[in-house]
Amino acid sequence: MSGSQSGQDLGSPSLPPPVVSVVMANFRGAAHLAASMASVLAQSERSLELIVADDASDDDSVAIARRIGEGDGRVRVIASPTNAGPAATRNLGLDAARGEWIAIVDSDDLIHPERLERLIAAAGAADADLVADDLVYFGAVPEPQGRTLLQSMALAAPMMLGAAPYLRSNDGASSLPVFGYLKPVIRRSVLADLRYDVGLRIGEDHDLVLRLLIGNARLLLLPDPLYAYRRHGASISHRLSVATAQAMLEAHRALPPMADADMRDAAKAVDRHLRRALRYEQLVADIKARRWQGALPRLADPAMVARLVESLRDRRRRKSDAPRAVAALPNPLPRMPQAGESWPQPPAPGAALIAAMAARDEVLPPDAPSWAEWLFSATAPQNRASAG
Repeated sequence: MSGSQSGQDLGSPSLPPPVVSVVMANFRGAAHLAASMASVLAQSERSLELIVADDASDDDSVAIARRIGEGDGRVRVIASPTNAGPAATRNLGLDAARGEWIAIVDSDDLIHPERLERLIAAAGAADADLVADDLVYFGAVPEPQGRTLLQSMALAAPMMLGAAPYLRSNDGASSLPVFGYLKPVIRRSVLADLRYDVGLRIGEDHDLVLRLLIGNARLLLLPDPLYAYRRHGASISHRLSVATAQAMLEAHRALPPMADADMRDAAKAVDRHLRRALRYEQLVADIKARRWQGALPRLADPAMVARLVESLRDRRRRKSDAPRAVAALPNPLPRMPQAGESWPQPPAPGAALIAAMAARDEVLPPDAPSWAEWLFSATAPQNRASAG
């Protein structure tokens, strides 16, 4: 295997495979890596391996991961000698993974101590091949603090998510959450030899999961707000360019054939969205480079002008954003049910408000349930500091 490893040789055939392999790709994540690793190693599911795949970071990331691995034999460190991007780096982790399940956790995010145990139990009970929970946004970037990924769905019960809505969520005109942000736990036997598209630096998660769903894998979606998703100045998941938009369009057009009419309709809508996104990125690049011969024809398109104006408005709004006033928490906050069961009410509104309260250094009610206490602590100011 390329790179280096630390900790116990979990690849030895004499050792039984773990229940779950957590793949954590990292690039210059030293500021948050230790906390993220700690949240994985504190899982109630003890039969796990944590594979930290580093993409040739020039900070202390590898030293931090190796030091933690010296104290916990479940840690494996793969240090890549050259920078290859998030998809290639995650593939190193997937190639090394031995668990029955594979979980993707970003190196600056935090997960609830029972998350992996709960998700795997729910997937087993529902005969699902993939399982994902809600993401709660937090971090130094004001927007989107105070909301969750699935909040608009008002989800209180588990549901199966098919390929057509998953694909349609990537259409900019869709009202669905962008499901590509989900961090699913995947059955290793279903993943088999499928790997991330190394040509993608944005949207690689969406592409991998979509290919599994097109192949009839079953994705279970849970309302549980157990993944704290950090946004900060170094985040790249929302930064398009001509190259990244072109790669996304090419990957979309290389998807396997779709027999279902709803999927084909969704694919056409996403194709139109990606073509518009590419034209817009070409317009921005031409304007920045003062290539007016290329920019002026695109400025004749009202849709491009409207998008450019909206982008400028968003930029000004982000600069002036402050955490929003916090409404009253649901009273009482719902208790977390047994794994895979329905919540008494959608947990997302309460989870979003808890993250907003943490951003404002407010105080959580003393009778808050344990999941809320964890979330408040995870999104508290000491965890919001951006990488330097």
